[in-house]
Amino acid sequence: MAYDLSVNLEYGFTEAGEKIEDRIAAAAAAGFRKVELFLLKGRDLTAIKRALDENGVELISTVADYVTQLVDPATHDGFCDVFHDAASAAKFLGCSNVVVTSGRGVPWLKRPVQLAIFADALRKLVPIAEELDVTILLESANTRFDHPGVLCSTTHDSVVVADMIDHPRVKVLYDLYHSVVEGEDPETALKAAMHQVVHVQVADAPGRGEPGSGKIDWPGALAMFERLGYGGAVGLELQPTKPSAEALSYIQQLCAE
Repeated sequence: MAYDLSVNLEYGFTEAGEKIEDRIAAAAAAGFRKVELFLLKGRDLTAIKRALDENGVELISTVADYVTQLVDPATHDGFCDVFHDAASAAKFLGCSNVVVTSGRGVPWLKRPVQLAIFADALRKLVPIAEELDVTILLESANTRFDHPGVLCSTTHDSVVVADMIDHPRVKVLYDLYHSVVEGEDPETALKAAMHQVVHVQVADAPGRGEPGSGKIDWPGALAMFERLGYGGAVGLELQPTKPSAEALSYIQQLCAE
């Protein structure tokens, strides 16, 4: 099955310079029609929108915030404001997905209690997501290497929270890199999550480089996505080990077949 690819421009096409609009143009020249970004706060949204429009590129995901510890109820009201700003910026750019992460867990509460508090925070975001016509994507991140102490460290964690909320505006982003590094069996984890997964991101492991730089079987991974019924875009949230266009050519070839 052929897959559309979306490249994260925080890591990809940095050769084009610091301006995101220049990276958009470089990604388009390399054949990408979808891109992703982290935070939009403080960026020149008008220039980014112009670059997206001029190059025929779609922004498909952005991130609300990295650091808020949503297991603390005292953060919830303030995070509503953070999310509103992020979702408003995303809407301006034609982006319909905003990623939300749990932040760090705490040692004095049991895990199910912490996940329930995280779900409470997300319920407050649902009316904002409906108002601005965006979907909240829950992303788990590995705690073994990249994000020590994060609450949602397994795919199952995000699925449990999405199931608690049971709302079409709250879905799951499955990240193959984080899944592998956390020690999951990807097929088992993704199969159990497919009723909530609407987006997939990838990078090779170890190293978080481009496909082909690590040990993941990429034809096998793509076949797994197809076998489990995933038909959306595959996001390339990775750190290229060589110039971006060259680094990403292998996965482009595989996804075109």
